[in-house]
Amino acid sequence: MSVVNTGDELAPALALAFSYDREILIEKYIRGMEVQVGILGERALGAIEIVPKDVFYSFKAKYEHGMSDHFFPARVPEAVYHRTLDAGLGGPSRPGLQRLQQSGFILDAAGEPSLLEVNTLPGMTATSLLPDIARGVGMQFPIWLRRS
Repeated sequence: MSVVNTGDELAPALALAFSYDREILIEKYIRGMEVQVGILGERALGAIEIVPKDVFYSFKAKYEHGMSDHFFPARVPEAVYHRTLDAGLGGPSRPGLQRLQQSGFILDAAGEPSLLEVNTLPGMTATSLLPDIARGVGMQFPIWLRRS
């Protein structure tokens, strides 16, 4: 992934993207705070703020210890926090299935969430966000293994 700030940066970013595949995705860059919402069933567990030590929340920032800081709950006004939780609940849900997902957002300067992704198979590694959110609300890992 590349972040392009000037016209001169576009060609190298495209060349890099096309070195991986013949089809690429170009999206508008939204400057703001990255927040992930953890969902279990029909409940938004909470929202965690990500502060990467890279330009953005890159692979390195996600998986290398110390390359990002996580703040739970996200450091935003209460109204923004609840609006973001509500937006997270807008993701896919199927009757009869237990939903376990993580929805990623960028909060712009006005605190409006823009959806980045819905991850229906969130990570469970030492640097993963959903386990951090669960711990933040008092859940331990064995909860994922129990049937309701």
